[in-house]
Amino acid sequence: MYESEFKQIIDASRNNSLTFFVGAGVSALSNAPTWNTLIESICKKMGQKIQKPDSSDDYLRIPQMFYYYINKSETTYYNFLEKHLITSSLLPNVVHRELLKLNPSSFVTTNFDELLEDAAIQYCQSFKSIACDSEVSGINGDRFILKVHGDIKHRNIVFKEEDYLNYSENFKLIETLLKSIFSTNTVVFIGYGLNDYNIKLILNWAKTLLKDNFNKPIFIYTDTKSLGHEDLLYQQSRGLCVIEYEKLGKRFDDYLPRYLSVIEAINKSADLTYEGKTEEESFEVTYELLKPLNLLPALRIRDIVTALSNNVLIHENGVIASPPNETPAIKYFFTLCSLAQDEFDSLADPIKEKFQLILEVFSKANINVILNKHQMINFVEEKSSFVFADPLCLALDYKQMYSFTRKRYKDQYRNYLKAFYLSRLKKYDDAFFLLSQIGNEAFKSKNYLLHYFAEVNRLRLYRIINHLNSIYGCYDMEQINAYAPNNDTEHIFEKLPITFQKQYDFLKDLHSVNLFYKESYQASLDAEKLRKAIDSHSLEFGLTSGEKVTCRINESLHFFLGNHLIVDEFEEYKNTIKQLMTFLLYKYSTQTETLLHNQLFPPIGQGRIAFDDIDFYCFLEFFKGKELVEAFQKYHIQTIEFRNVEAIENAVFNLLEYYEIAIEKSLNNLDVLFLQGQIKTCLTLLRYMEISQPLVNRLCVFILKHEFREILIDDKVRFLDSQVSKRKKHSGITAKVIEDKLLYYIDSHIAALKEKKNFNFFSGSSSISYYNLAYYSTVSDSACPSKKLSRRITQIIKLDLPELMPHIVEYYWTYISAYQQKRVISWIQRKLTEKFRFDLFKMLIMSEAKITSNTIQLLKEYLAATLEKNLKKSEDSGFVMYPQRDPFEELNQVGYWCFIKVLPKNFSEFLGYADSFDFYYLYREFDFHKFQPAWLLGLRRHVLDEISKDATVKEKIRLSIAETLNEVQVEVRDREQLQNILTHYFC
Repeated sequence: MYESEFKQIIDASRNNSLTFFVGAGVSALSNAPTWNTLIESICKKMGQKIQKPDSSDDYLRIPQMFYYYINKSETTYYNFLEKHLITSSLLPNVVHRELLKLNPSSFVTTNFDELLEDAAIQYCQSFKSIACDSEVSGINGDRFILKVHGDIKHRNIVFKEEDYLNYSENFKLIETLLKSIFSTNTVVFIGYGLNDYNIKLILNWAKTLLKDNFNKPIFIYTDTKSLGHEDLLYQQSRGLCVIEYEKLGKRFDDYLPRYLSVIEAINKSADLTYEGKTEEESFEVTYELLKPLNLLPALRIRDIVTALSNNVLIHENGVIASPPNETPAIKYFFTLCSLAQDEFDSLADPIKEKFQLILEVFSKANINVILNKHQMINFVEEKSSFVFADPLCLALDYKQMYSFTRKRYKDQYRNYLKAFYLSRLKKYDDAFFLLSQIGNEAFKSKNYLLHYFAEVNRLRLYRIINHLNSIYGCYDMEQINAYAPNNDTEHIFEKLPITFQKQYDFLKDLHSVNLFYKESYQASLDAEKLRKAIDSHSLEFGLTSGEKVTCRINESLHFFLGNHLIVDEFEEYKNTIKQLMTFLLYKYSTQTETLLHNQLFPPIGQGRIAFDDIDFYCFLEFFKGKELVEAFQKYHIQTIEFRNVEAIENAVFNLLEYYEIAIEKSLNNLDVLFLQGQIKTCLTLLRYMEISQPLVNRLCVFILKHEFREILIDDKVRFLDSQVSKRKKHSGITAKVIEDKLLYYIDSHIAALKEKKNFNFFSGSSSISYYNLAYYSTVSDSACPSKKLSRRITQIIKLDLPELMPHIVEYYWTYISAYQQKRVISWIQRKLTEKFRFDLFKMLIMSEAKITSNTIQLLKEYLAATLEKNLKKSEDSGFVMYPQRDPFEELNQVGYWCFIKVLPKNFSEFLGYADSFDFYYLYREFDFHKFQPAWLLGLRRHVLDEISKDATVKEKIRLSIAETLNEVQVEVRDREQLQNILTHYFC
């Protein structure tokens, strides 16, 4: 009964086109005064016998008589009405609440009270009250309460006869608005009698004005007298569809349950509710609710849960935890999952198609298991193909992206994908212009989802372009601004059709930073739970904190990459993923720890972190190389293990391969710079990984073939040190390419010096430069002489280039022939006799050459002169410059050489100048009250071993270190180093 009328109301509710026309009957439920009561009060005021109006005309005639009775005094008239109409004790009733639940876009009422306004406030809904023409312009698309008979506040109520006669003159705009409502909305009358004078006037007026555009209103009839066939025909002729409450099955004595029974029937008739539905009907509801979601390539679990109105519980790992036999939303779906193949094949095609759609939607959110009576039942297996995120992005397959962007497409979505890939290739302006075109075309074809995605991406690209242009000045902003998003970007979603907004409400924040604030907040909660679980070594049952963090990262990545949404500009998003990944590193670093206390229930491999290719992508995408190093050092991670290493290595190969293409095809070089930054982070991460020899070979060739703005020599050397040296990944290929590059740099340096030019070689570390390459230029661990390098040494000696001599002794010494070593020593000794320089003497020490007594005498003379000069300078100087150079640095170095027996112990004349020299020189006789533990920092192991051999010295140093750690505020890194020295050598 009334299925079509109920459906019309529900559809209007969903489409934001439902209007309730509320009469006095609804206000009467809150004990508001009725028109009869007011007429009686007027008669009493005029001293007349109280009349019961015989007709509708009497309801207007008696107020008009009263108006003449008081000599048309507006003040007296409205004071009287206010006294009898406005009652502060009136409260909204349950019917008001139920009407608001049906999501009307507007209310129209002939009532003078403010019960509708009060109800809206009480239930936190925003409605504007419109009671006069001047207020109509303030609607601005918002929901409103249209008081067609005015109100006491504005003193413009329609009550007496002449008010009705002059209505069109006094309420022109309200009349026009009412006309618009009847032409566009579904109007439902409630709280009126069928013979109500207002109804007659409004219906006649609307039908006369609108003619064919008149939408037939629906009238909720709650009187006890049943309507016959003739009555219904008459009402239909007036333009009304009548719903009789009695025909819904129950009779009530009071009006309140009558109204509520009709509203309840409307709600129950809604297609997309589970209440009162059979298994099959609930399956249809689930299908209808999930059907719009299937247009998205990727979904989040919460999107599914929201669409199903929280009628199903799904864990973060994609396990449906709601018992299928107790959950109508999935009960029949589960039954179909349990069928044998032949039984499933025998089903009707529509059922199989709907099942497949639900299956696809679940799989797009990586929901694939139902937990039923503690058994895990996989319902996706072999029935659906799940594609995580965007495979090309995860695989860093920029070459394929580039190939895709080189083609033209007629299909709108493929063009949208093309624009996304252009953005991944950092061709932001090309992507921006293409998205502008796609957004317009998608809107014209009513593909509002694609339009919304295109507009969201276009807005983000516009911000990225503006930011980059402020730094590099690389875009034609006049052309960009011609396609700029309008200023009302905060309402992109709200401007789309209501039906779309209802179906995709979970996307409404997609264009806003609010989305990432929410993500960040939830991520911080997950991260904090993980931290507490790690610090407390607590045993977690079910889905662990670490697994929840992993699920959150993967879900976020899947949603944004899978739907090809650009999030580059949002630091909030990047920081969120970075925070979660950092805590996973923390958890990873604790997995090998051993607890000294016994646990009641020791975990058996529970919640262990296992990184994979997705995590590798996250490290590259959301971290900088420096941040990775800081995190690894913080958690003392020397090596990080990954699953799917083959996929990771393929991704690295893809990255390097595309760089070769980019440097040839790039127009503005921004894309090349971004690629260099990504490769730099990649090199940093690979330093902590076990990778194959072919990849090491490829990387060596790549990084030494190219010169980069972002990748400095120290980035290259540190990678070579971690892989070629520490992990023994040396080969003929690595040796050759490293040696060739080293020789190239030496030749370039020699050429610059010959031309008396500076040879600038950029490095992020003062201790690393191109000459460090020598350490990795052999096939094996043992150094062997290089003929090519020896020839360069000959050239350096011949050209007399002192700037390059320290490099030879410190870096190339073991890679040149014995003959060349002798020639270098001879050159140093000759230079020392010409003019003694400490750096030359240091080179002599490093070359392990024999130190003659004559050379020692020259050293003593140099030290004496230097000390005298420094002391005099210190006395004469009236100010201090920072950073200060240690005036005893060279003396301390000599003391150290004496301690390790490189120099003879005959420098006693220099005792008393510097405490650190005295310590090295005297050792056992040193006054340990002057000892500073900082002297131990940086000393090599064999030196610390030697110092700690003497028991007395060992005890004094132990006490000094302990006192420093307990009483002095020491920088964290130095404190850790001192603690290690203390435990390893002096305890």
